[in-house]
Amino acid sequence: MAEPLTTDAPDAASDTPPASPAPAPAPIRAAGADTGADIGADPAAAVAGAAAAPAARSAAGAGADELPGMPMPYAVYAAIRERAGEETAPQVDRLLRHSLVLVPADEADGDADADAGGAPPAGSGTAPTAGRLGGLPALPAGTEWPEFGGRPMQFLAQLDCAGLAASFRATGPGGDWPLPDHGLLLFFHDEWLSDFSGRGCRVLHVPAGSALRPAPEQDRCRPAVPAVPVRAHWELSAPSYQDRELENLFPDDFMIALDLAADFRDHLPRPAVRVLGWCDTDTGRPADHRPLLQIENAALDVDWGECVNVSFWITGEDLAGGRFDRARHGFEIA
Repeated sequence: MAEPLTTDAPDAASDTPPASPAPAPAPIRAAGADTGADIGADPAAAVAGAAAAPAARSAAGAGADELPGMPMPYAVYAAIRERAGEETAPQVDRLLRHSLVLVPADEADGDADADAGGAPPAGSGTAPTAGRLGGLPALPAGTEWPEFGGRPMQFLAQLDCAGLAASFRATGPGGDWPLPDHGLLLFFHDEWLSDFSGRGCRVLHVPAGSALRPAPEQDRCRPAVPAVPVRAHWELSAPSYQDRELENLFPDDFMIALDLAADFRDHLPRPAVRVLGWCDTDTGRPADHRPLLQIENAALDVDWGECVNVSFWITGEDLAGGRFDRARHGFEIA
């Protein structure tokens, strides 16, 4: 049975979660970026911080108490309060992030798991596609195919920004969507995984409607990754014990963060492909970066050897500024 979504505790006389939850005020976020970092730890501080940062206040709207709360399965809500206590629990709540899960278009009908904080794609099979994994990229004329180490990079995904934005608004709880709502995001990476500094990738934001471009001549002996059209739906994303934002809330007892991370794993899914949110894997976290896109190798017809997933990372500042060319590469070896 699906767990109800809530941000409030059940009435003392009933085991049923309230029909009209009263969410804790959400923090004001800078420039529409859902970075998990708030301006102020309580409503008063958030408003004070907004007064000191007009750009952040303008991007977020009016007061913090007017922003929508983040819905969550009641089991997650209860676990946070049991582990963290009533005083720290709201700070854990504020770490939860929006994300979009990408699934093959032919599997999208009704696949979103409401039990895990997601919502079925609006219109099911009629929902707009959010792009595709693999295939050939729509590179504008004059744009060079990205290379690394003298080799053309492997093309992994072309995401339709308008489709992502529409899916977020149709299936999500509201709030600002931090990615552009126009154009395409193209994701390339060094499939040789030859660099551990995070430089082996390239993300391009390009206009929609460009012609498809095959890989450079010297790379055509290797076929492109087979194309998989995808649809998107909103899903809640929570941090791991490896994320310092959660760990730092419990400086005297790391086991609380460890237990909370286990609760999140029990009640929230780990999809094969996620846009934004938190990292679902044991990939090393680049300092001050957050995931932009995560792809498990099972989602694609690829051979990465012992690599089980790749990820693209971006700072909150670069995300807000649309500087996707500064994204970093991550991967996990089994």
